[in-house]
Amino acid sequence: MIETHKKIIQDLRQITGNKNLLTKQWNKQTYSKGWRYGSGEALAVASPGSLLEIWKLLEVCVLNDVIVLMQAANTGLTGGSTPYGNDYDRPIVIINTMRIKDIHLIDHGKQIIGLAGSTLFDLEKKLLPLGREPHSVIGSTSIGASIIGGICNNSGGSLIQRGPAYSEMALYAKVNENGRLELINDLGIHLGKTPEEILENLQLKNYKTSDVINTKKRASDDGYIDILRNINSNTPSRFNSDPRLLYGASGSAGKIAVFAVRLDSYEKPKKNKIFYLGSNEADVFWQIRRDILSSFKSLPTSGDYLHRDCYDAAKKYSKDTFIVLDKLGTNFLPT
Repeated sequence: MIETHKKIIQDLRQITGNKNLLTKQWNKQTYSKGWRYGSGEALAVASPGSLLEIWKLLEVCVLNDVIVLMQAANTGLTGGSTPYGNDYDRPIVIINTMRIKDIHLIDHGKQIIGLAGSTLFDLEKKLLPLGREPHSVIGSTSIGASIIGGICNNSGGSLIQRGPAYSEMALYAKVNENGRLELINDLGIHLGKTPEEILENLQLKNYKTSDVINTKKRASDDGYIDILRNINSNTPSRFNSDPRLLYGASGSAGKIAVFAVRLDSYEKPKKNKIFYLGSNEADVFWQIRRDILSSFKSLPTSGDYLHRDCYDAAKKYSKDTFIVLDKLGTNFLPT
């Protein structure tokens, strides 16, 4: 290991402590290899215990021109949570945020603030007594997917009523045009002036109701249904890097370091019903989709599909997992 790398590791270790900085190859595997695909070398994996520690880690990395890869639960299916190959021009440090899982409720739970490593699963449990639920109540909630990961990737295009994950209110760090690390507070909460004040006050919930600004900024995508109903449009209703959904942390896809986001929650439906449709003809689904979107007064909560390979795989594999989740639920799963 070259001397500059040793110095970087030493500086990072002073921030996190020895236990929360991994440098051995075997120990880094869980964080440097994707759940589905994607893997590569990382100089170190840091697991900060506070928002301020994240900031200090970022300062070291920016000073030393190190690539930062922000990571939460590493449940992503696209390989974006890990290094991808070993041909980067600089060393990589993975900052895993899963020790920072606080969730704050605003206005009796109508909005929430999720810190860096907070999960949809924990949010679902926190909102349940209030008769509300998070933006995403999908399969990923059972395996610990993070709130912020969804925002950064605008996930949830199958959620017809709620749209992709989106918010114009977030607290994040970026490298500005002068190459300096800069903290941007778009949360709509008065938290102080310096990065240290802002980050510590947020994590300790050291703010009053009067500090929370009743802003007109959006904390969800409220225009998705109208786009879906426009079935004769020449443009797709959902696509990656949609400019409509690029704002601050939303759609940032790893270009910034997100400390917290502010989101709407939703009233939990009193009744749900699932319809499973099967056909060997794609045109049948095309027509059903057009009919639903153009003529249904109330659209489904969500709509998703299984292609033939997924269907065949589900017939053969994972029935043990299905039975366990069906009989025991997901509350016993670690997050």
